[in-house]
Amino acid sequence: MPDSDDVEQLLEELTLLQPSAALEAVQRWLAAQKLDVACSALKKEIASDPSKWSPPSSTSAAGTSASSGTSTRPGRLFDTEPIDPASVPSVLLTKPDPVFFGERDDKKREGAATEEFALTVHYDALTSGLESEPHFRVEEKQIIAGRYVVIQYLGSGTFCHTVQCEDLRAGPSSRHRFVCVKVSKNTKDILDQNLWEVKLLKLLSRRIDSEQRALLPALLNVFYYRETLFIVYELLRDNLYHIYKYIEECALPKYFTCQRLREVARQCLQTLAVLHAQHVIHCDLKPENILIQSLTACQVKVIDYGNAYLHHDQRCSYVQSRAYRAPEVVLGHAYSTKVDLWSFGCILMELLTNRLLFDNRSVQSLLASHIALLGPFPKRLVEEGQLSEYYFEHMGSSSHPQTLVGKHDGRLCRMKPTSTSLEALCERHGADDPNFASFIRQLLALDPVERATAEKALQHPFLRDTSPCPPYKLTTADRSGEAGQRLLHKYRSLENVESPTRLTGSASFPSAIDAALLNDDDVPGPATPTSFREQCYIDRERLEKKRSRKSGASRWGGSSNSKDEPPANLDGMALSPDPVGPKTPASTDPLKKGRA
Repeated sequence: MPDSDDVEQLLEELTLLQPSAALEAVQRWLAAQKLDVACSALKKEIASDPSKWSPPSSTSAAGTSASSGTSTRPGRLFDTEPIDPASVPSVLLTKPDPVFFGERDDKKREGAATEEFALTVHYDALTSGLESEPHFRVEEKQIIAGRYVVIQYLGSGTFCHTVQCEDLRAGPSSRHRFVCVKVSKNTKDILDQNLWEVKLLKLLSRRIDSEQRALLPALLNVFYYRETLFIVYELLRDNLYHIYKYIEECALPKYFTCQRLREVARQCLQTLAVLHAQHVIHCDLKPENILIQSLTACQVKVIDYGNAYLHHDQRCSYVQSRAYRAPEVVLGHAYSTKVDLWSFGCILMELLTNRLLFDNRSVQSLLASHIALLGPFPKRLVEEGQLSEYYFEHMGSSSHPQTLVGKHDGRLCRMKPTSTSLEALCERHGADDPNFASFIRQLLALDPVERATAEKALQHPFLRDTSPCPPYKLTTADRSGEAGQRLLHKYRSLENVESPTRLTGSASFPSAIDAALLNDDDVPGPATPTSFREQCYIDRERLEKKRSRKSGASRWGGSSNSKDEPPANLDGMALSPDPVGPKTPASTDPLKKGRA
């Protein structure tokens, strides 16, 4: 039988391919595994009904294939050469443990002034002792703490589930009548991690002004109920990953054009500038952690501060999701706020191309991808990294370019980076602003010393452009399709914007933005289907879960993927039916599942 690691490696590769290429890869793999009967059966099945194996093409929410221009990563980023494990130093076959930077002065902490906030505990007089179930089970139409009515499932993460609720104490015209409620998972470490997010946001709110506070998600309430921590935030919309994935799969017009990337960049960098001025490193920037506030106004907010570190505190090398992990983190250097700029550069390129910028199947393939797109690492960065020896066969010299050794396609391989042009990649995917590529290079400088700060990046010529952002328009065919109708149903202001409008602002919101937000709030919550969001979570997180199981990371792990958790909703989180579009098939509908 094939090794389970080989099977999972194949599945990783299939997620990156178009259907036709994926079928060819499966056939090659079956032949290599000497599974001739299975290979023959697959070929007969394809031959009997070729249309069944072709990618769908419609504007339905079921999804379509991507266009040929955005189907793969930027060319081949590295060549591989199988090698004998006995021929390489044993350190290259060893998985390193996380390293830590900085020390905590417990004596100094004892005498330091402390901050505090009130935590309301809701309880009833009808029960005694502990709850009968260790985890709080959320169900549709349930009332939490006599105040929040559960409307629909929003998403799942390592530390919590999130649901959309109606606040019964808010008036019909209240801006926060509908809210996002984070339901903490019930372990000591996760409870503390979620409390840290609350503590940080409250600390920041005391130290920054009202205009800066408007950049952060509004924290509305935090309470303890039935042995579970609940955190209530303002309700935002879809995250950036869901939006670009949904629009691509449904073959709708591209949303993240160069002009809209400029708006996203400006807002996120303003948020990072505020955080970094307060010595806070976000440490978990990714498209899932940037939420849309208005699709028409292209207003976004950075969320999820539970993995943040204070720059002066002890920090761990196991932070950031791998695809967005800065090279200094990978190589084991003490890092700074500039790791957030690296992650953000990766995000912008992903939004442009609809694909991860770097190959993240292993740490070695990630580093090889860095070299392919950005050139060799500075010698100092490699030689002084505490973890470099675990990945590099050659640190780099005139006679030996930088090469890496790691597992690839189930075999130990030497990885030799190729050379790919970042500028050509930007141009190929429609980045029509000549300043965009140089802006990305500032964010993706391999040497953190040369990488831009958030404040400096805000001064780049790419962001000085104040030309209006054209409205996002759907074609007549798009509007008649299910996916287009879903966007129009949830983002009402898309119906009314007919001309380019300058939609930027501050805490007070100009009238154009305010109108867009109010119109979009007519039908609150995300536009993407519940079943789509759950599948995205399972697909996107599965590989990271596998990797984190092997990492040995403790609660210091930092990244939201640093725990071994089941896929979304296996612990009984309920999903609400969608008002528009197909429901989750009955066989997989979490509403029909019992407690795992």
